[in-house]
Amino acid sequence: METLTPAPLSAEELQALFAETNYRLRESRKAVLQRYAVQSEAGLLAQIGQARVAEHPAYELYLSALILEQTRMQIRAEMVSQLGPANAANEIDLPSISVHLGLRQQLQTHYASRLSEPVQLAQDALMLSFDTGLKVEVRYFSRQEYSIGWSWDGFELRIDTAPSHPDCTTRPHHLHREDGTLAPDSATLPGTDCWLNLSGLLDRLLSDPLLAAPSFLGAKPA
Repeated sequence: METLTPAPLSAEELQALFAETNYRLRESRKAVLQRYAVQSEAGLLAQIGQARVAEHPAYELYLSALILEQTRMQIRAEMVSQLGPANAANEIDLPSISVHLGLRQQLQTHYASRLSEPVQLAQDALMLSFDTGLKVEVRYFSRQEYSIGWSWDGFELRIDTAPSHPDCTTRPHHLHREDGTLAPDSATLPGTDCWLNLSGLLDRLLSDPLLAAPSFLGAKPA
């Protein structure tokens, strides 16, 4: 049977698609901020840092708002690139590709033999399922700000960079253990390349999903 190749979209159809996607991303970000009655991501982060709202899910939603705007700006850049005049790209500062788009391709390639299904790219998160039963939800905005939650065998853990827990020795990054307690995070390091930071954690989780080794429980390395 002959395989039919979809006809390319016209300029008008592309513009309508970009406009719809842009609208949905903008409205999703607005809904996140309205949930906490703030006007900006900075306002929500301040509430988290002052313990005026629960750290979770507020920090994940803070990252979601940032990621939604980052993606919207990427869509805008794509629209200018494909639909604008030849010199339009020089008239605005085009943002770098979104962190999630870059990570998705690397994850799909690097963990091809371990993933139980393709990496899912949601509006604000990456969803991964591995052959060990490990499921990971990633919100990665920048080298400094991320939240990585995972579940395995009924347990749930999370590493994030929320500006909370002033007594944590690795603040701002910290580990929420499966029993609900808090521990220093020695599995990731803010400021590290996003791919190296995330893949390093995933490699450890595939062999030690509860991060039960002493080095992950706040023990000092020998």
